[in-house]
Amino acid sequence: MSPSDCLVIWTEQNNDIVKKWKCAERKHKANGQDVRCQYYNELCSLLHIIQGALCDAASLELELTVLYNTLLFSLSLSKFCEAGNLLTQGIIRVLEAFGCQPPSSDLLVLWREFLEKFQSPRLLPSAHALLCVQWTLWLSTQQLDSIQKLLLPDSQDGIMSLPPEIENVQVSPERNPPLLLIMPPRALKELAHICTVVTQGVGKMKEGKDSEAVQILQDASMLPSPTSLLAEIHMRTGICLARLGRPQSSLQCYRRALEMGASSRTVLYQCSLLHRQLENCPAEIEMLRLLCTAAHSPVSCDPSSTWVPLLTPDTLLGDPACDSVFAMPSLLEMQHTLAHRCLHCGRFSEAAENYLDLLATLQCDLKQLVNTDVNSRLPRVPDIYLEAAVTLLKAERYWDSIAICEEVIMKTAELIPDRLVLEMPLRDELDDGSLVPFSPEMRGLFAKSGKAEERLNYVLWAGTAFLIEGQAYGWLKESKGEITALTRSINLLVKVRLKNEEWQHRDPGDNAASKVAALRKLKALALASRGVGFMDRKQEGAALQDFQLSLQASPGTEVVELWLTRVLWNMGREEEATTFWKSTRRTSQVPELVPNCSRNAAVFLHLQSYLQEKMPADSESLKKMKLSR
Repeated sequence: MSPSDCLVIWTEQNNDIVKKWKCAERKHKANGQDVRCQYYNELCSLLHIIQGALCDAASLELELTVLYNTLLFSLSLSKFCEAGNLLTQGIIRVLEAFGCQPPSSDLLVLWREFLEKFQSPRLLPSAHALLCVQWTLWLSTQQLDSIQKLLLPDSQDGIMSLPPEIENVQVSPERNPPLLLIMPPRALKELAHICTVVTQGVGKMKEGKDSEAVQILQDASMLPSPTSLLAEIHMRTGICLARLGRPQSSLQCYRRALEMGASSRTVLYQCSLLHRQLENCPAEIEMLRLLCTAAHSPVSCDPSSTWVPLLTPDTLLGDPACDSVFAMPSLLEMQHTLAHRCLHCGRFSEAAENYLDLLATLQCDLKQLVNTDVNSRLPRVPDIYLEAAVTLLKAERYWDSIAICEEVIMKTAELIPDRLVLEMPLRDELDDGSLVPFSPEMRGLFAKSGKAEERLNYVLWAGTAFLIEGQAYGWLKESKGEITALTRSINLLVKVRLKNEEWQHRDPGDNAASKVAALRKLKALALASRGVGFMDRKQEGAALQDFQLSLQASPGTEVVELWLTRVLWNMGREEEATTFWKSTRRTSQVPELVPNCSRNAAVFLHLQSYLQEKMPADSESLKKMKLSR
């Protein structure tokens, strides 16, 4: 068989493979990895056969074309290492065939030599096509420096300005029979170009240079681009504009992204974050509601329903460039955020329904009630139950609130120790009055003391549940149930003892400090709430004692001071009430609920509001005390 006959056969084989692939694409049967592997293996076999023969001018164009088609499939399968080896070996083979000794093993030097040697009109298009493949390969493996050195050695305008050999990719002259390509080199160049610009914009975003990122991404939006990538560009631009304090421009970008086919979930989530930044609570809640609805909607996953190109922007940009910005919360996190934001904005009836939906989702696995996964962005499940109970309390669904509290108590009661002693590390004060920071060893002391932190969690959960239950009975005028539940809360909370009573807890990074502060605040709220219950029963002596103990546990709480003043006045001790009221220091209206970073600040806030709402509005003694303040 003559060499010319071999060229004809090999050309037909290449064209047959390309035609079969194009037919599979049209019928939406080319999306699977197995299908692509099949065509990749066929092209690899053909390439090995061609490279087994001598490389001469007649076969060179065919060999480079088959190499180009093979490399496209290797890129689509993310076989970047194999693609790099095939491309480098192909360049070296062609240089050696034409008597050019490869000047160096350095890839950039090889490419410069390759492009310099092949300037003939017939071979130049094939060389440019392989250069586009090399660009795509470097981009897929995040080698932006190599792209800059080879394609833009003297450019001052970034990747927006391309050299002529890339800007004007040549088209192969007509030949008989024609050589078919899997993808036109110009289309590959345009995809690599815009993906490179987007990658540079993403890099600026990661560096916090949002103004520069906006400029780069806006330039990218003017380039030829797949619709999906254009939607992503608008999304990224919107995020940058939101960071720059341009919310209206950001919303316009999100709207354009949605029009371009961006995921409605991603757009809604970003819009909800933007409205939270603007403190537009109604709009944020509406976005979250739509987001939860969209998350519940089934998504079509039929691979035959959508055509996926051989090379997509995701192949070139890679997951690290996309995940960090567009990471979506889970369905549980969405539901919790919606419910929590409704509670925060005072939409109690709506919040109650959302929390009940969330609890129904959690009920699929009741073992989660004592889940210890500290890496979750969700609060611990008992905390979610307590948030739901407080929400139902605020929505005046008292029996539902009591039922949820009973479930928390049932799951945690057996886990609570009879006595819990916490050995907290001591710290000295510096000259300026600040505390010496904890060393890493001291910071871990709390966690090492026999799972003390988790046992303290059980106490806090059950104590809070009894406190909410007691307040619910208070609103129901169930005096016996109210005093009983609040007494149980107090009895649980006083089981915890600090070994070092003089321990200082003013440490912003100390989780133990936050929990101990929560314990003290809970104890104060339970005592004050029981004091209110005793006031309703006309037991002023018992109420006075509880209010005093509450202020010992958490000094400076104004509403408790008001209650204590009121009980003294009702007991006929007006002079003592007046003296106490005037002696109270008013450095702040309400002390910090839970220092540092309590995830349940909303629970404490609404539990404390019970004391304010129970205060009689028409109390003449209270009015006099306020006037004499």
